[in-house]
Amino acid sequence: MSQGSSTSRKPRAHTASEIAKDPARFAVWSAHHHLIEAGYHLDMPPSVRAGAEEVFAVFGQLPEDWINSDSEIYPVLQRSHSPKFLKFLQRARNANPQLFSSEVKHEQCLDIFGELQTVFSCWTRVKDMRNSSCKWSEADWASQVYNLLRSPAGKQSNNRSQCSVALPQPLDHYRPSTNAAKNLSARIARPDGALFIPSHRIRHLWDSEDAPFCALCQNPRANNTGSHGGSSSFKWQSILSARLDETSKIEVASAFWEDKKPIHHEMDAAYRQNRMATTAALRQLHALNVRAPVFGLVWSEGTVRAHVDWWNDDNRHFRIASAAYPGAKKRARRVSLPFHEWNLGKPSHIIQVYLLLRNLDRWTVNGFQQLVEQGIKELATAVADGLRTVVPWRARARASIGSKADGADTGTSISSSPVKRQAKSRARSKKCRA
Repeated sequence: MSQGSSTSRKPRAHTASEIAKDPARFAVWSAHHHLIEAGYHLDMPPSVRAGAEEVFAVFGQLPEDWINSDSEIYPVLQRSHSPKFLKFLQRARNANPQLFSSEVKHEQCLDIFGELQTVFSCWTRVKDMRNSSCKWSEADWASQVYNLLRSPAGKQSNNRSQCSVALPQPLDHYRPSTNAAKNLSARIARPDGALFIPSHRIRHLWDSEDAPFCALCQNPRANNTGSHGGSSSFKWQSILSARLDETSKIEVASAFWEDKKPIHHEMDAAYRQNRMATTAALRQLHALNVRAPVFGLVWSEGTVRAHVDWWNDDNRHFRIASAAYPGAKKRARRVSLPFHEWNLGKPSHIIQVYLLLRNLDRWTVNGFQQLVEQGIKELATAVADGLRTVVPWRARARASIGSKADGADTGTSISSSPVKRQAKSRARSKKCRA
């Protein structure tokens, strides 16, 4: 190949996975997207904390009668369920009595009791896999444990696996260097899982002529292109997926998760990859005038970590914060690490993770959905009144890498204040018997 042709070839852009695996690359990406780490107890705004506390409220959710041999229901449970399952509940209570409450009745928790038997099966499988001489891949853990445990997170919300999420446009106004541009040109992230509001629950936002979505699509202040079908139009900004969905006009996510191998740097990479997905979701929520947190979970060989991310524009300086969940005990630390870590090999821990997922499912279609509906309706009114515009958040076509600044704006400016109110590929291990 001639020297001229080789020098004209553009360097290959890094993928989201490649960026997340390299701390230096992610540092560049996070700087251009205004990401910061925050303290869960010190820095979280009250409006965000309300949603976080609702999701992490896993204590006092189970009837004490299930582990009280003097209760009326206990003999019935003894006759209809295995002693190992009841011992599993007792071990959870011994390790963490706060899980159970005398104020919660058996009749109120029939669905939870049935699902806890699946949780018990997952716990048994975790022990078997850990005691086995086999080397299990992350796909093995996902198929045999995680996906079963995550099934409650999808009873009401839309649980999607391996979905393609559109990444956001960098926020800077200057053209980045060649090396930086390779870290900023990724346009798609593929989290292992995500929770969305089902389209049928928010269809009223677009299914009539005067619905908020239709009004915004027709308003020039909500569309930054000459044609309403352009990539910067509201039609595209209201969708989080990389491709338009014919069945849903507004698509928002409340949570993402990643499954990784049990190596320290892999878990850190999973956290960074989650943050890329939550950043996309939060940039979209900001554009839609929705102030709500987005949650992230990292799964690795039977352990689980959680983080809560949110957007903040105090003093008109837009930032996206991420706080590691430190556990129930309030450890007032500004540094976001270390995470609280749930061990799925412990009965009390795996039950807490199940309840967390159940809470996340319910919050997605209740508290989170209410914030989305309220924000979009107020946005439509504010745009119609000429009080604000909609700033496109999705990454545009890849800019020329390494060229000199030519006056073109290669970034996005977050200048519109919110309305004021009071398939990832996995290598499977060889089949072996535990």
